[in-house]
Amino acid sequence: MPRACAVIAALLAAGCAGKSGGGGSADAESAAAFPSGASLYAATIVVGSPSANVNAVVFDGHNVWAALEDSGQGYVDRLSSSGTVLSTTPVGIAPLEMAWDGQKLWVTDYTSDGITVVAASGQVVKSIQLPSNAAPEGIFYDGKYIWVANNGVGSSYSNTVSKYDPASMALLANYPVGLSPDAIAFDGTYIWVTNSYNNDVYRMNRETGAVLASYPTGTFPLSIIYDGRNLWIANGADAPAGSFVTGSVTKLRAYGGVNLGNFPAGSTVRGLAYDGSAIWTCNSMDNTFTRFNAADGARLGTYPTGARPRAMAFDGVRMWIANSSSNTVTVVGISASPAANSAFHAGGRFGWEGPAPVLLNPVSSGVDAAFAGLVNSLPATIPSVVGTIIGNTLLGD
Repeated sequence: MPRACAVIAALLAAGCAGKSGGGGSADAESAAAFPSGASLYAATIVVGSPSANVNAVVFDGHNVWAALEDSGQGYVDRLSSSGTVLSTTPVGIAPLEMAWDGQKLWVTDYTSDGITVVAASGQVVKSIQLPSNAAPEGIFYDGKYIWVANNGVGSSYSNTVSKYDPASMALLANYPVGLSPDAIAFDGTYIWVTNSYNNDVYRMNRETGAVLASYPTGTFPLSIIYDGRNLWIANGADAPAGSFVTGSVTKLRAYGGVNLGNFPAGSTVRGLAYDGSAIWTCNSMDNTFTRFNAADGARLGTYPTGARPRAMAFDGVRMWIANSSSNTVTVVGISASPAANSAFHAGGRFGWEGPAPVLLNPVSSGVDAAFAGLVNSLPATIPSVVGTIIGNTLLGD
């Protein structure tokens, strides 16, 4: 069924945080601990019907895809660079995450235990039904294989990751991992998998699936990305029982899995992206995102989004943020320079034909009050010599 798509500019100010579907607040921020950050520019794209939720976004090199669920029906919308809907494809019940293999879109459906493969034009190429309760969640393309994290309980696929051949779309293997695997990344050599109930991440052989090492993370690790040198892991819940549910990001050096720091973010961190210099995190229960300097983990500012942001995609010019309790996508220009408004329109890779973006001002939230006096956790020393023992891990293994 065709769906109209309206593209509107939205002024996102501090009062936006904590609106419907959220749970964030606007308490005073500890400016000394967390600088307020520079203003950015943003617009809001409305997709689907008012009852739809946007669970994920992905960029295919030309278009952005948005995964939506709406009253028991799932679908993916292919969007132009300015948010116009180019195609709509039904996919299961609740499409959750997506990966682009260079030619096709792969979509996991946690609720219906399935994977849908969609052509660039929007036609369904194949539907893959998994065993009951497989609950596929994270999905990733490493340049050779498609990987899927099977997050369910009580299934023959429980606590496994699946490897598919993208050309034939055939299952190649299932590999056992930790409890409730959630997300997958690739560092050019190894596959990395977050195990949300193990509070760790596995490093695996890409071809054999053998687990080579495990490394501790924060509590409830979810998303993971690779920035070209380091892994960044979103920890969904790093608070003591009964406290405000806060989250953090863990930075691991890919070489040896050395912990380079744990950095407090927002409430229920899930969904990460890298823009070439900064790491972006979705703070789902705050209705915000936070930016960190990828070099040193310095916090660059927290900003409002729509309701419950869950996923991000960078198109080379702008960051697209899926708001999973609304039918909107927040589109943010990554530049904080005075010329950012013009740059947003000029586009670099492609132009912005939607309404003029407006200022997106940094905000404070309840999580900042919870973090008062809490500083980034950095290791005392970072060994660099192969053979140094860190815990039970041999550096460089």
